Order: sequence, then structure tokens, then C-alpha cells
Amino acid sequence: MAALLPYIEFEVHAAEAISLDRFAGWTVVALGTRIWLTEEKGGRDVWLLPGDRHRIAGAGRVVVEPWPTAGTDADLPAKIRLAPPAGTFGRRWCLPRFRLNRVASAAARASGRGVR
Repeated sequence: MAALLPYIEFEVHAAEAISLDRFAGWTVVALGTRIWLTEEKGGRDVWLLPGDRHRIAGAGRVVVEPWPTAGTDADLPAKIRLAPPAGTFGRRWCLPRFRLNRVASAAARASGRGVR
């Protein structure tokens, strides 16, 4: 028997970005299209291809947005998975205050459009 860790999956549409707070130790996984993310307080820009993952280092804010390549996947939403820290399996844990804050994407900010 295999026991799987619980995880959260969601979609982010083109010209949208999601802000995540206090997810230190969680892993972001790109599913389907590539995504861009950056962490608050000295985090670097990270681009994930489908199947790539990034462990969130700090407890601050993380901004995640689709970064589609030109062509057929430009209008597809980015599917993103958040997986809890592996060491939390087998003991009680609860989700951080999970609230997806939609913020304007880099492309929308550059063109002067915001997220509604």
C-alpha cells in the first residue's frame, strides 16, 4: 500500500498572478505549462517547466504567474500544485491560512491593466 501526501491544485489564467503567504517548506510544482515565481525578501526569479518543482525557502510572500510560451499554450491556464513539507506526513498538521490573492501579472502591470 502506498500512502500519498495531500496536496492542493489550482489554475491561474493568463494575465493573472497569485500571491501566497507563509508557505515555507512547501513545494510548488508546474503542471501543464511553465510558470514564473519569486519569493519576497531576496528571492530570485524562478521559471518552472511542466514537471519542475521549487521548494519555498522563506515564510514571506510568493508570487506565482503563468509564463506561457508563444503559440498554442498562450491562452491555457497554468495548473499549479502545492505539496506540504515531506516531514509533516504522519503527524498532525494543518494548512496555512490558504487564501489565493489575485494580483496583476507582470504583463498586465506593463500594459497598465490590473486584475479585476
